[in-house]
Amino acid sequence: MRDLFPVEAEEIVLRDWQSAALDSARENIRKGHRRQVMCAPTGAGKTIFGLALMDAAKRAGSRSAFVTDRTALIDQTSNAMDRFGIDHGVMQATHWRSRPHSLVQLVSAQTLGRRLGNGGYVDRNLRDLRFVLIDEAHTLYQSTLDWLATLPESVAVIGLTATPFTKGLGQYYSAIVNATTTDALIERGLLTRPLIYVATEIDTSGVAVCSTGEWDDAGLERAGVKIVGDVVAEYIKRTHEHFGGPVKTIVFSSTVAHGEEICRAFAEVGLNFANISYHDDDGERREKIAEFRKADSAITGLVSCDALAKGFDVPDVLACILCRPLRKSLTTHIQQLGRVMRSAPGKNKALVIDHTGNALRFLTDTVEFWANGVDRLDESAEKDRAARAAVKPEERKELVCFGCSAILPPGATACLACGRERPRRPSGVSHVNGVTQLLSMNARTGRKFDYGNHAILRDQADAYLSFLAFTTQRKKGDVEAGRRWAAGLFKGVYGHWPSRSYDDLPHNPALMTLEVERFCRNEMARYSKKRPANAAAA
Repeated sequence: MRDLFPVEAEEIVLRDWQSAALDSARENIRKGHRRQVMCAPTGAGKTIFGLALMDAAKRAGSRSAFVTDRTALIDQTSNAMDRFGIDHGVMQATHWRSRPHSLVQLVSAQTLGRRLGNGGYVDRNLRDLRFVLIDEAHTLYQSTLDWLATLPESVAVIGLTATPFTKGLGQYYSAIVNATTTDALIERGLLTRPLIYVATEIDTSGVAVCSTGEWDDAGLERAGVKIVGDVVAEYIKRTHEHFGGPVKTIVFSSTVAHGEEICRAFAEVGLNFANISYHDDDGERREKIAEFRKADSAITGLVSCDALAKGFDVPDVLACILCRPLRKSLTTHIQQLGRVMRSAPGKNKALVIDHTGNALRFLTDTVEFWANGVDRLDESAEKDRAARAAVKPEERKELVCFGCSAILPPGATACLACGRERPRRPSGVSHVNGVTQLLSMNARTGRKFDYGNHAILRDQADAYLSFLAFTTQRKKGDVEAGRRWAAGLFKGVYGHWPSRSYDDLPHNPALMTLEVERFCRNEMARYSKKRPANAAAA
């Protein structure tokens, strides 16, 4: 029991974006938004943000609850509360830390669903709450939603998520705080941008689509088992290439049986990969995860269908293997990538080997989300609605470097991996199964700018301010109108909207140089030529 060996509690210190997000959440509450979402990427410290709120509530003598949905996340969050000296109880089956009178309660979503309304300890001990946190709020458990509907209006509820794309999320929450973006954390060195290799893919051509819009699990299992040899071979090749040998790894399989086959295939080459599934009891699962967390773990890799995709925090994971093809769920794809992106001492590289086609299928959405986050709860934010089409062979040809098979982002004149000059026309070289290709997670546009060497465009924030100087002058000093126009110019140039953080950048009229004016006028002329004649005349 951890209470027998107390350690000195750490002070909760919030980073700048966490403090700003906290202020925004409080402002939303003052405006009457009692149900809101806090959107922040993996590694942004959503749990720390939540614990700061709960600690403040406890100090004020108020009761609060933190609802989460996995055994691993219950233990992980409880450890974090201990670290910061937050006394708490845990409501989860027969958990040893049942402390019904503690002001802070850590609640299993499954226990909440099974026992709520039975007149038992869950009903008794979740009365008189002033504050509720819902972890992984994009997962809409009906039992949790029903419980939230019974809470008085005086109870403030904040849902934490890195991926607020779920259909209907806006029905249960009325506001969202976009705390920071993935790109911003990467720029600060707080996340690691992954190198993504597209490898031999699971053949989904004969796999049925089920009612959810995703591929049928049984069909994926049959197709996935056929390439487990390629999975092992590619892993050995790439980890030796980048790290000199096998490293701590997470694998996402299509089914439990598929995961077991992957583990057997790795065992045949002397590597210990362990499957996490519903076959494990809580004790077995805790034991595997505890071993995996060790710096000198005897387990090289953990394999799971879904249990490790959300919130699982082992920062020194260096490699991730994707073996679960997805059609619609950007949420799952972003969450899976996030497992390898957390920063750790000495970690300067993260490797993803994609045997699913997901990285290319969701590339545009991923790049846009990493750059801008999400700042609204409406249909435009429901990114899990539609199936993504597979990338066409001709598109692959335009993206692949002839020298090293790295993906070439549009606009780059040379390969970012090997420096090879980009050809002016795509060649006829086609994709060959079994050959991995490095995927660059950079913005996609159809433009022909040499961004890296362009005086105006090499830095996106500076480019936005230059556009703003031009558009504000044209709008006769109306900065807000200028910002809207500048955002449109920015999207036309870079292929995505500017980061919301740019809204706070000050307007600088001195940036309105002759070169900036000439560039912006040329962009206006290009746009005018693209408009239909009837639109131009309207």
